[in-house]
Amino acid sequence: FPWFLAVNSGAVPLDDAGVAQYGAKAAQQPHAGRTGVTYNPALSKSAKIMMATTVLYLIIQLPASTEESETTVAADQAKGEHFWALVGLAACIIAFILYLRECIKEANEDKALEAVIEGIKSKQISITAALQFAKTTSKGDLSQTLMNEDAKRLKKIIRPFFAQYDVDCSGHLDVSEFNQLLIELGEKYPGPKVMEKFKEQDKDNSGSLCFEEVAEFLYQFIKDELMQKPCDEQTIKKMIPAYEEDDEEEAIPEDLADLSPAQQLQRVLFRSIWMMGVGTVMVLIFSDPMVDALSNWGTRTGIPAFYISFVLAPLASNASELLSAYTYAAKKSQKSITTALSTLVGAACMNNTFCFGIFLSLVYFRGLAWQFTAETIAIVLIQWIIGLLTIFMRTHNKLHAAIILLCYPGCLGIVWTLENVLAWD
Repeated sequence: FPWFLAVNSGAVPLDDAGVAQYGAKAAQQPHAGRTGVTYNPALSKSAKIMMATTVLYLIIQLPASTEESETTVAADQAKGEHFWALVGLAACIIAFILYLRECIKEANEDKALEAVIEGIKSKQISITAALQFAKTTSKGDLSQTLMNEDAKRLKKIIRPFFAQYDVDCSGHLDVSEFNQLLIELGEKYPGPKVMEKFKEQDKDNSGSLCFEEVAEFLYQFIKDELMQKPCDEQTIKKMIPAYEEDDEEEAIPEDLADLSPAQQLQRVLFRSIWMMGVGTVMVLIFSDPMVDALSNWGTRTGIPAFYISFVLAPLASNASELLSAYTYAAKKSQKSITTALSTLVGAACMNNTFCFGIFLSLVYFRGLAWQFTAETIAIVLIQWIIGLLTIFMRTHNKLHAAIILLCYPGCLGIVWTLENVLAWD
């Protein structure tokens, strides 16, 4: 449901290619009812991590299925699963640490890139140094075409430079502006040679170079000129990419607006720790009574407690994801919708590692049997469906949101079918 809500609250007009138009582009794009969201490629990477962490369930599920085929006594099943519960617990801890490490790495990279962009805008970083940085921090093979994540990072670095050389603010570079770019790159040519190189880059013969043509030229410059040059580590150390065209600023609580950035950070950190502490205490106090209440409702209504808890428990346990997804998506920018959906994928990764590890610790230390075959299959299958939709479709419209919403009752249907039709536990 949070995914469905995020897509609907963050929907903007789509262009003819089916890509969401944010900012000023949205006002210029007639959408005729065609709306949706387009997120950054980073979300696809998170979806792959989510799908990879579902493998952890197999560590306990495969031995559990074997034990169930050999005996129906829960105590005997628990003995056979005891070792594998420990293996699964260790794997969950390792996966959780690696996931946190990846999150920290991504967060630090974004901060570094923002610093680079600011350095470019303030003219403290030359274009050659910035391109050298783009080469050094690329995640893929720069010999490939300009159609990957590294290309997007490069364009984010180039955009401020493009604005500097576009003296007449036409959105294009003429010959004189292009010549100034060549000079900054250390490529000084006589007039005829400049015109020759200009015509080489002017693919559409318009008499000027658009941003895409300049980006392609600079990408080629990295491959042809910079790949053979050693990198100045001291210069590159101060740079790293992440540029958002929306120029969106993070909202600061009104009571903190007059404080310095350092004081704001300190107050926000203290407030976050305090709220998390209060929330943890509330969970410890109310979780056990809530489980008893859901079990009693199941007894009185004749409906298995699993189905009741599946519908009602997320209203409490996932309320934070619901609110954060809606709040971020409502800002209607590519950065905010990526953040909104990332919180949901991140919650799934946390469930697959941290929360699942807690379950396995109970199985191991209390000598319990893992008897959740139907639930495990449903969890893994639904996460793979959502993960594949996220990886192969960077734009989600309301139809895609509805399909993902149907995964919620679909999960219940899978569990019911496996338990009541196939007689799996």
